[in-house]
Amino acid sequence: MEQRHNWICDAHEETFRAINKKLDDIIDRQIVYTETSVRIELKQQQLEKIVTNGLTRSVADMTKKLEGFCEEVKGRLSNLEDFQWFRLPVTKMRDKLFWYALKVALAGGGLYLIFYYAKGVFP
Repeated sequence: MEQRHNWICDAHEETFRAINKKLDDIIDRQIVYTETSVRIELKQQQLEKIVTNGLTRSVADMTKKLEGFCEEVKGRLSNLEDFQWFRLPVTKMRDKLFWYALKVALAGGGLYLIFYYAKGVFP
């Protein structure tokens, strides 16, 4: 370590040695702290680089997958639009199927009642 060579008074020589030792210890700790900080900063930069590269690849892969999915959906929608002439009437019929069945059942029940009670009226 750096030794300080100063003119030292005999009465204070021990005090100056203690102060110099403390200063040397502080300098040593500062050097170790600086080296540790530099290593931590380098590792942080390496981790940031790894994360950035990984995220870039992940985003690029997701973009490719999403583009493929969008193309597939566009193809399916165009197929649905091609069959719109058939799909719309069938959908309307499906929505009204219950009411059609109810009307047919009521009409059949009404005809049954008419024939059942009219049997005695018309021989």
